[in-house]
Amino acid sequence: MNSRFKSWPDMVEGMRLAMDAVRTNKFRSIMTIIGVMIGVGAVILVNTIMDGFTQYTYESIDKIGRNVMYITQWSGHEDWDNLTEEERRRKPITMAEAIAIRDMCPLVGAIAPQKSARNNILKYEEKEIRTPDDFRGTWPEWVDVMAREITHGRSFDQQDMAREAMVIVIGPEIADALFDSREEAVGKDIRVNGYKFQVIGVMERIEDFFNISENDFAFIPMTTFERLYPKEKEVELLVSAASRQTFDEAYDQVVNALRRVRKLRPEDENNFGVETQDRFKDQVGDITGKVHLGATAVACVGLMVGVIGVMNIMLVAVTQRTREIGLRKAVGARRANILFQFLVEAATLTGMGGVVGIILGASAGLLITSILHWHYSFSLLWMMIGLVLSVGTGVIAGLYPAWRAAKVDPIVALRYE
Repeated sequence: MNSRFKSWPDMVEGMRLAMDAVRTNKFRSIMTIIGVMIGVGAVILVNTIMDGFTQYTYESIDKIGRNVMYITQWSGHEDWDNLTEEERRRKPITMAEAIAIRDMCPLVGAIAPQKSARNNILKYEEKEIRTPDDFRGTWPEWVDVMAREITHGRSFDQQDMAREAMVIVIGPEIADALFDSREEAVGKDIRVNGYKFQVIGVMERIEDFFNISENDFAFIPMTTFERLYPKEKEVELLVSAASRQTFDEAYDQVVNALRRVRKLRPEDENNFGVETQDRFKDQVGDITGKVHLGATAVACVGLMVGVIGVMNIMLVAVTQRTREIGLRKAVGARRANILFQFLVEAATLTGMGGVVGIILGASAGLLITSILHWHYSFSLLWMMIGLVLSVGTGVIAGLYPAWRAAKVDPIVALRYE
């Protein structure tokens, strides 16, 4: 208890001497503070940007569906060059799998099989837009699976499916390219690859995902698509669970249904790919985590510069104040008091740089994430890490100078000029 109170005046004195050092050696002290400030600021900036990027990615993934599974012939992470001959000869996904999932999986909320036509041209009068792979046939449930709102008009329904109606729902980019307004598009006839469709709906606009547009899609009833493009056999299945709580069970039901339809034995591996939003997020998290770590390590190089600067300043301070140290020892100061005083002085210098660095790093992070339209997240954890790094830098850099100061012989020091 007493030692705690004894150390408090030493700490205050160390801080006062640190401020005196800043005033006495302005340029040298400012350069030291700047070194630490840059290092801490870079750490805060990098982590603020990476947190914003990660959050932006997760939100973008969530926007393309609710609790969705993506079923394809091969998983997205499989490299064609590394596939065996048997894996390359996998049976494609067919509409039979879509029907099986719908009939055999009670925990599936909705399913939307999709077939795509390539190199598409959409025209209205003299205007046209090209959407190479985004003209698709699907079931009416696609709206629920992909969580897309129809802001103008409606989507197609089972009656449109039954009569193979020539109706189409278009994305906002298509509406903007072909019409003066999105409202105007509803009810108009457009041509897609020469076929005439009536626009019955325009989708809401959502943000692009890494510059990949989600706003230039066009959907028609699957029955209509199959009549117009009978040779298109490739199917991608989008399946959503009834709820987030039942997602894992729904996933198991989907896998079991697919294995049954594709006649796999218990010992056989899956001959299809099932991707989930959580898997996408995990992949993104792995990538951003490595970038996070690497960028933080690079940013910490600035702190190493600060360490060297602080050590130089403290060594000079010890030399300049040799007589003062001797005087303090002569009147009763112990080695521990001298050591503590110089450590506090060094930590105060670097702590000042750390506080300024945190403010600048957080401000720069806010500016950059605002420009990029990312989520801004200033973590208190990283603020504390920044402070610990800055103060720790001072302690580490000040150890040797403080040890030298504490070892000064008071008699020799008093004679020092």
